Amino acid sequence: MRSLWSFGTPKDVPWLFPGGCPGHPLGDDRIGQRLHKIGIWSRQDRSTALFTLAAELPAAILARVLGVHIQVAVQWQKASADWASYAADVSRRVPEKQ
Repeated sequence: MRSLWSFGTPKDVPWLFPGGCPGHPLGDDRIGQRLHKIGIWSRQDRSTALFTLAAELPAAILARVLGVHIQVAVQWQKASADWASYAADVSRRVPEKQ
């Protein structure tokens, strides 16, 4: 009997990160665990990428590309606009001399 849990090789699977179950990619939770083990914290990078996309794409396209509800895309756009204005304000501040 052949095992259900076997790993594919790049020659026979289309996934960059093949999972244990043939025909399926490695899950995002497992990829996160592997990245964490080698010292890569993906949550902050993911947020930065989402804010950048939200600032550059219309909400309808953002929602469709990411597979989220249009209201979620609109909320991300509002948050990214707030963050951009905050960052611009901080960058204009003059450090106080002590």
